[in-house]
Amino acid sequence: MTVIHLNECAVFLTGATGLLGSAILRKLAQRGAKTWILLRTPERRALLAGCDFEWLEGDLSKPDSLAPALDSFAKAARAAKLRPLVIHSAAVISYRSADGPLQTRANVEGTAAMLKAAEGAGVERFLHVSSVVAVGHAVDAGEVCNEETRFNSAQVGGDYVRTKRAAEELALSHTGRMQVLVTNPGAIFGPGPELSNTAQFLSILRSPWLSHLAPPGGLSVVGVEDTAEGCLLALERGRPGRRYLLTESNWSHAELYAAARLALTGSSARVFKLPHSLWRVVLIFARLIDRIFPAELAAPQALSLLALDYRFDSERARSELGWRPRPFEEVLRQTYAWLEERDPGSKS
Repeated sequence: MTVIHLNECAVFLTGATGLLGSAILRKLAQRGAKTWILLRTPERRALLAGCDFEWLEGDLSKPDSLAPALDSFAKAARAAKLRPLVIHSAAVISYRSADGPLQTRANVEGTAAMLKAAEGAGVERFLHVSSVVAVGHAVDAGEVCNEETRFNSAQVGGDYVRTKRAAEELALSHTGRMQVLVTNPGAIFGPGPELSNTAQFLSILRSPWLSHLAPPGGLSVVGVEDTAEGCLLALERGRPGRRYLLTESNWSHAELYAAARLALTGSSARVFKLPHSLWRVVLIFARLIDRIFPAELAAPQALSLLALDYRFDSERARSELGWRPRPFEEVLRQTYAWLEERDPGSKS
């Protein structure tokens, strides 16, 4: 197996101001890689204070802006005698019905434009950061999915799942001289430049009554620093044309709620798992309300995903890449400590 040494490379990173992208940016610096990032506006640089990078302006939702940025990057990389690589971690993450067209432009058309522009600029290797939602979900009790699982979420996942799956298919079907591979992180927890969906999800559990009632599904979870490490290991050691699941462990929502309450309040109070039949009633009311008062975290598309069982086996990443994530309990404690630091005195 050929290993890429990142201190000999230039890396073009999208999504650098996000939860995962910012962690990837820090780890690239630790490995000695020269990094260029894509920014929608110069003001976004403030989220990455203290990080070392060059930046180029571009927007995934405006595909015509990507080729000039990648051409400039590749020219600078060649001038510095560095190997040009791409990590494409940017995506529009939303569960609002109104954001479907934006997700199509950014997640699907933007990825297609990134692949074409990177190939045209002479990029050697392209890592597409996807998601476990693009792989599928468990149906039978005890079932654990892997990289070869047949996709089964098309009818239930909504626009985020639809567009992430389509983007991943574009990446894996790429042909040409450029090597393309994919990572599929689970639900990512940990500190970031801004509040992530998972951090907001944990904040909701501060509610004295919501934290006792859990949706019927489950999550495959992982820490943000471990996910960033997995992405770089895939870029350095992964086999082109393959996907690598990055998940540490699998939890039902009831188990996660109980662990979160213990981390937050020290309480081991019982958490009740709502049955699927009752959750379907919740969805009916959520869809009716959403027509009048559109929501983000409690949007019908998000609630539909909470009923699914996301259980995955990351053995391929562990065995082929040497990936060793931290226990999720440690990540959970770190995330709550960060939330408390952002919002002192919020524990209840």
